[in-house]
Amino acid sequence: MRQRETIGICGRLVAGALACFSATAMAQEGALGTGGISGIVRDSLGLAIIGTQITIRGSQLVAETDDSGRFELAKIRPGMLSLRFRRFGYQPDTVDLLILAGKTIPLEVKLVRSNVSLTPVVITARADRTGWREGFYHRKAVAAGHYFTAADIEKRNPRLMSDMFRMLPGVAVSSSRGMIRNQLRFRGKSCAPLTWLDGAPLGAGEFDIDLITPFSVAAVEVYPGSIVPPKFATALGPQGCGVVVFWSKEGERRVRRPSQITASAASEIARLIDGRQIFTAAQVDITARQDSLRPIRPLYPDALYEAQVTGSVMVEFIVTASGEVDPDRISIVYATHPGFVNAVKIALEDAVYVPAVRGGFPVYQVVQHEFQFGLDSASRRRR
Repeated sequence: MRQRETIGICGRLVAGALACFSATAMAQEGALGTGGISGIVRDSLGLAIIGTQITIRGSQLVAETDDSGRFELAKIRPGMLSLRFRRFGYQPDTVDLLILAGKTIPLEVKLVRSNVSLTPVVITARADRTGWREGFYHRKAVAAGHYFTAADIEKRNPRLMSDMFRMLPGVAVSSSRGMIRNQLRFRGKSCAPLTWLDGAPLGAGEFDIDLITPFSVAAVEVYPGSIVPPKFATALGPQGCGVVVFWSKEGERRVRRPSQITASAASEIARLIDGRQIFTAAQVDITARQDSLRPIRPLYPDALYEAQVTGSVMVEFIVTASGEVDPDRISIVYATHPGFVNAVKIALEDAVYVPAVRGGFPVYQVVQHEFQFGLDSASRRRR
């Protein structure tokens, strides 16, 4: 009776995953005498859940889902097996399987969300552009010039910065025997263009653009004519030799001491919860929340904005008693696109929350917060 029930469960779960894992199954079928499991864990919306802990009844942690929500168990003795799937924020689930020698079972497990995270942070592409990005994308839409971003640079993968200019019409790059390796000239001009870096002119005269490392650049504006945006025209000079504007990358993650934690962030947070070293929302009197005076606003990745890609990231972390985010224990629960993950992690490193309170004192609390990246009305009209 138990075996028939178990096989029925396997059939229900495996049916939708056979195609996904057939290659893995073939690769492991050679291990005669033992079996295996190759699976994926999703939520009710079909999103892959990262960091799900998988244990076999009566044993310690045996596996954890990776960044795609997948896991593999190999060299399992044939017979009945009971797997437990656990992820903070979701109802745990147990699946019974019949393991056969020489076979790898494809398995798909769905976990149901059990708690509500904080109010999601919504990042809309155009409305949330600040700093140099606000002016850059406005000029790109209305001004006459050439524009490229870090995504364009990564796509072309240039060895030197001048390689990016060789593809632009009306731009000539010629070798020089002097201190300048490559001279930049615009059509009809015999003089060097004025170069700006992060909103400040670098001075008149020749500037070697190859002194700038391509992958340190966030965006470039090129104005080959005498008509340039007013922001850059004040220092243009009488010759009208054109303007090149570089914007360097900002918001890179700050250098920190190496973490001494060897376990994954998800398993480390689960260990701290089990040991009651940190609390959940259900265990405190007042839960941790966003500081309304210091809202968190991750930068919308330029490449995803240009490609009109939307999505979301659910992130799990610890808010300390002082309201800071523990930078060594930031765990991604799910992400619809990996490009959004780094933007969220960078924002969290400097984020400040209002800490949880228990018994009248601020305490450490584990928090799950969703960040949704969407398009504003202006962005949608471009599609």
